[in-house]
Amino acid sequence: MKRLFVILSCCAMLLAASGCSAAAEEGAFAQEDLLLTVEGNVFRCGDPIEAVTDALGSDYEYAEGRSCAYDGLDKTYAYPTVEFYTNPLAQGDMLTEIYTEDSAVTTSKGIGVGASRDEVIAAYGQPDEDDGYTLTYRVSEGAGEPALCFDLEGETVSAIFLTRGLI
Repeated sequence: MKRLFVILSCCAMLLAASGCSAAAEEGAFAQEDLLLTVEGNVFRCGDPIEAVTDALGSDYEYAEGRSCAYDGLDKTYAYPTVEFYTNPLAQGDMLTEIYTEDSAVTTSKGIGVGASRDEVIAAYGQPDEDDGYTLTYRVSEGAGEPALCFDLEGETVSAIFLTRGLI
């Protein structure tokens, strides 16, 4: 009888421990979270700009300027709800940043402008950086690695950007 009690106790502890680890991973930030959804289309840093213009059309304002870091022109495609920034790379003009102040643009977990700081943390866990104004999430460190950032006004998300910049 004592042996049965010990076995059942061990099983209960294992079940409890596995439940805790699963709950901890629910709010974890992962590679799959490095995207933004615009009008039902998913975009990531590193996508070619043609993926954006094919999906969203030609209703954008265009700007360009000589790149400081690359050979060619950095370009901006400003749609009504979101802005896309590119750098001239060997493969063509690739997305390096996606920026929005519009609640219609959402993250992989449905977070948009207007969400609270607590909602972001519940969805993604504690940020890698929190300076009081921006919550920054990364999968890996290093220059050029993508980051998902949430600008805050008080406790409310005022802008979201996915960037491959040097932040």
